[in-house]
Amino acid sequence: MLTYFSICGRGEVARLIAAAGEVDITDNVLAPAFDETGGWNQALKYKEKAGAMGFPGVLPLLEHDNLKLYQTTAIESYLAAISPKFASLTPVQKAKDEMFQLIKSDINGTTESLLFKKIDGPALTAAMDKFYPIVEGLLPEGGAYINGLAYPTPGDIAVMVTAMGCMPFRAAPQMAGCAPTADKYPKMMALAAKVAAYGPIATFLAASEHKTLKADPFGIMPDDYKA
Repeated sequence: MLTYFSICGRGEVARLIAAAGEVDITDNVLAPAFDETGGWNQALKYKEKAGAMGFPGVLPLLEHDNLKLYQTTAIESYLAAISPKFASLTPVQKAKDEMFQLIKSDINGTTESLLFKKIDGPALTAAMDKFYPIVEGLLPEGGAYINGLAYPTPGDIAVMVTAMGCMPFRAAPQMAGCAPTADKYPKMMALAAKVAAYGPIATFLAASEHKTLKADPFGIMPDDYKA
């Protein structure tokens, strides 16, 4: 069982790795993610759930048989490791995936900082002017998936969430006026669209009760950004 809020954030890549990797999980979505003050919804008792496992009061959490995990990348990597779809990935391919997963986590923390008013718009713009070109420059030419396979692997999914996920990945740059565009970052945006259209991922997104990838609880995104 994967437990996370009803937004994209630190849980969406894990959800999509499970979907693309043919791993059947219970997606325990906690909603609403935020209370009337704009802070995390303490009524969801997520801190107590994490604390009962010996973890800090943070999400996501993963429970599988006797295994309990926190830490975003550990959860993502475990789901990929038990996936029949990803079983044949080589150490090199896994390392490339994890590189993009960790870039995504860096971007998550930076964009989240704007939403929680720890940094301002110019600071976020300066950071994203570094992050986005790194991602763009590392992606293969010609629209190929990162590992050159016929299907996306966790690194591709991390890029898609970075480019398309609302909270906080697109919402914060939208507020700061530095949202990525296909004109400026064509490889990143094209890969994101390709991953989103991949059969198992498209099916998951269509069936998602809370539309977590593009959930926009504060109404930040423009009308052409569809949930």
